[in-house]
Amino acid sequence: MRLRRKPLGRDFARRWPRRDESPEGEPRGARVLIEEPDGAEAFAYWSLLTDNGYEVEWCPGPGRPSEGRCPLVSSRHCELVERADVVVSSLGIDHEPCRDVLGAIRRLHPETPVIVQATQREFTRWGDLFEGNWTLRAPVTGRALLGSVQDVLADRQ
Repeated sequence: MRLRRKPLGRDFARRWPRRDESPEGEPRGARVLIEEPDGAEAFAYWSLLTDNGYEVEWCPGPGRPSEGRCPLVSSRHCELVERADVVVSSLGIDHEPCRDVLGAIRRLHPETPVIVQATQREFTRWGDLFEGNWTLRAPVTGRALLGSVQDVLADRQ
């Protein structure tokens, strides 16, 4: 019997578009912070964004309780968020530590736009948390991710 593995972000990302040059006027070199606990998903997002001219950094978010809390939540300081032009948060809004991270970004860095990835159920349940943030419905496509980042950066200018 052969077991099938769950498709990962990198599997889907193989089909995502890549280009060498950006259209005229598109922001190049903007810094995007990916908050994603799954390394394969983060790699897919990273690959797509870097292939399209963005500088990318990754944070896996708050881990197990034994690993401690997010430095932004516990010490009010996170170099990754401070350097980011936009944050793509895929931490899972159903988990309290992840909601704490989102709240800390909003309080401490209100000028930094956040794109929150969530399912329709999460949007319905936690609707008040999405006010003032950009949203990205899961599952994410390459076109949706790129479009969201481009729209957020265009709106900032």
